[in-house]
Parts: sequence; structure tokens; C-alpha cells
Amino acid sequence: MAYASRQSSYLIACFGAFLQVLAWSWDAFSHIPIGNVNHGWNPANLTLYAAVAITIIGVWRGIRYSPKQPPVSLSPIQFSNLAGLKLAGVGCLIGIIAGIWNGIVHAFFLNGAWSAPGHALLTVGMLTVNLGMVIGLVIEHGMIRHGLVVVSAARRRAVALFVLLSFSAIWLAASGYFIYLGRTFRSFPANWLVAVLLAFMAIFVLVPAKRVMPRLGSGVALGLVFNSVTYFFLTVYAGSALYIPWGLLPITLFDLVLYILTPILAFRRAIILSSLMAGLFFWATYFPFTSYLFPWSFAFQLPAFALVLGSVAGALMGDRVYASISSVVLGDVGASV
Repeated sequence: MAYASRQSSYLIACFGAFLQVLAWSWDAFSHIPIGNVNHGWNPANLTLYAAVAITIIGVWRGIRYSPKQPPVSLSPIQFSNLAGLKLAGVGCLIGIIAGIWNGIVHAFFLNGAWSAPGHALLTVGMLTVNLGMVIGLVIEHGMIRHGLVVVSAARRRAVALFVLLSFSAIWLAASGYFIYLGRTFRSFPANWLVAVLLAFMAIFVLVPAKRVMPRLGSGVALGLVFNSVTYFFLTVYAGSALYIPWGLLPITLFDLVLYILTPILAFRRAIILSSLMAGLFFWATYFPFTSYLFPWSFAFQLPAFALVLGSVAGALMGDRVYASISSVVLGDVGASV
């Protein structure tokens, strides 16, 4: 059916979007063992181009075959979930422009400062694509949970999995770019600002994810995806020394504290207190990058307290963004009933 086809389109596009982030990470880590050598047709870039193509196919398929109104037999409301696909399409266009820019730079300028705008534009494109996937898949996930769409148990689990991957991809892409900035600007003020942005981003992603998947362990699952990708590329691919994945510690504490406090406090207060974990244990949240980029974060000095403020700001902003998107979606659904 066409409505089921749209659900499949989201899964196809989300797979491509997550693969984009993996390929981008692959390309970034490939500079470590081979001394910053790069060209437009290496395996990582080819995988990135293929991932963009997969995403475009999923987006085109969903928009092309989605009916304006889903069949009543599948949904009692008249609502077409296309906003996420359209936003992902914009992100794909941004990614294509970034790819063209990157190709021109490598062809005529090799590496250097000229590649920075392309990298930034590519990151914006990936974030836009995955934000579209989050919006669309969260709507699908919510409709399935509330019985507005009838799907199989396998499809329900698949949607939940890809919701998790979409949130993880946003965290990976944004934090990866911030870490790139931290490596580029070695001055203390710049690295301090990058660290605050990293503390902000971790909770900014985790809070909406917990809103969508409130069960205990969902935050840990997101952190497991994030740390697994980083661990693989650092140790297996780049050949770095094995290390203890301390990044799971503050995420587990966040998940556990939120689970304990939610029945006692209002959710907003609970997320503020829970978010302190990422700031207080920032050295662990982004370990091992903190060991050489932010060594000062291992001590509770004055600059380290700014990380706590960053994580709290991320919690408040993440909850506000989720509430804003939810109000728009609910308004659209209500208007279509």
C-alpha cells in the first residue's frame, strides 16, 4: 500500500542518512593513519556519495508515492507525514553542493583552508537530513504507539531502531565537527568554547530522544551507538590504543537519574538535574578526545563549571525544540481529523 510505502521510504532514507554520517566519520578518521592525504574518489567518499544517493531515493520514493490522505483502514486520521522527507530533501541538496565544492577544492587546491567551507556545508546537510528523519520517524513512532497506524511488530521495532539511529547520527555529526574545530584551533579560549558546545550537544540530543522513548535504557542505547562508532574508527580503523569506553558512564547516570526523578519531579526539573551528569563528567562523555583536546576538563576548575551550564542549556533547549515540533505536528494532525 502507498501508506506502507511511505513508511518504508523513511526507513530507506534514514539508512542512507546514517550511512552518510558513518562515511563522513570514516573519511575524517582516514586522515589519521595516512597523514592527511585525501582525494575525491577514496572509498570513504565513494561510500558517502552512495549514501546520499540512497537517501535521495528514499526521499523521492516517499514524496512520489505518498497519498495526500492515508487509507482510513490504516489510520483514523487524515494526515500525510511528508514534512520530514521534504526537509531531508533540502539536506540532500545541501550535501550535493558540499560534494561539488569538495571535489573542486581537491582538484585545484588539494587540501587547506579552502576545504573548511565544504566540510561545514556537508555537516549542515547531514544535520538537516537527519533532523528531517527525526521529525518524520518520530511522527511515525508516535502514531504507531497510539494505535493511529496499524503495523506489524517487526515494523514497529524497525521504526524505533531508526529513530534511535537518527538521533545518534545528529549527535555524531555535530560533535564530530566540533571536535574537528577543537583540533584546528588549539588556543584555550577556542577549545573552551568547543567543549561547552559539546556538552550542550550531548544533552540537546538525549532529552528529545528520552521524550520519544521514555523507557529506562533508551538513553544508554543511544550512547552505545555513539561510542561504538567512535570506538571502531579509533581503535580498529585508525589503530589507536584500546581504551575503556568511559563515555557510557555519564549517559548511564543521566538515564538512571532521569528514571528515578521523573515520578517525583516535573519532567523539566528532572531533565535539568539529570543533565548535570554530562557536564560534571564531561571528561568521560567525550573520552578519549578529552585527554588531548580538553585536559583541563579532568579537574573541577572554574572553566569546567561552564560545561555544566552548557549541559543544562542543552537540556532546556532540547526540551523546547521537542515541544515546539510536537505542537506544530499536533496542530497539523488536529486540523486534518
